[in-house]
Amino acid sequence: MDTPKPKTKRQIQAETMRLRLQGIVERLARKMPLDDIKIQDIASEAEVSVGNFYQYFSSKEEALIYSYRYIDLEWEKLEFEKIADCETRVFTIIKAHLTSMADATLCFLAQLYISQLKIYDEYFFTPDRYLHRVLRQGIEECQRQGIFTSSYTAAELTEKFLNFSRGLVYNYCIRHKEDQAAWLEKALKESREYILFFKTSAR
Repeated sequence: MDTPKPKTKRQIQAETMRLRLQGIVERLARKMPLDDIKIQDIASEAEVSVGNFYQYFSSKEEALIYSYRYIDLEWEKLEFEKIADCETRVFTIIKAHLTSMADATLCFLAQLYISQLKIYDEYFFTPDRYLHRVLRQGIEECQRQGIFTSSYTAAELTEKFLNFSRGLVYNYCIRHKEDQAAWLEKALKESREYILFFKTSAR
């Protein structure tokens, strides 16, 4: 495998600015509707021109969903791959995903998902994202040990588990007034029940 080339100073500066702009949009989106946020306000806080903002993002929505790249960096710090038992690892990843959603504000989550509907971000579905990759690897190991069915590929089971988890989060956002602790307890229970459908009969 070819060793990735180190980033140039210009690339590092551009990435730093993208993350700075994303951070400003995210902070504002946690306090007010995205429609009320002005590009001029974002640019002013970042100390760049409106034209500079559009060099990095085509819209507020694109800047907001860029947060997934930052989130992935935070996921990597949790080092799920170090959990020895593969079945525990799989559920821990799902639990961490749901818990992170419960910890976020409903307003921000709703705006993040609305942004996804407006702007298709291919990165969101990239199978090499850390969370996708480490979950798939855990499922692959469970299949080798005969814990999970081999009727589906590990990639297919990964997609099923994440789709189920995202569905729970979407419902959480739509309902708005649902109690966070009660929702999380219910979501974890339903996730365990869903995962059971894909365990082998011998388990």
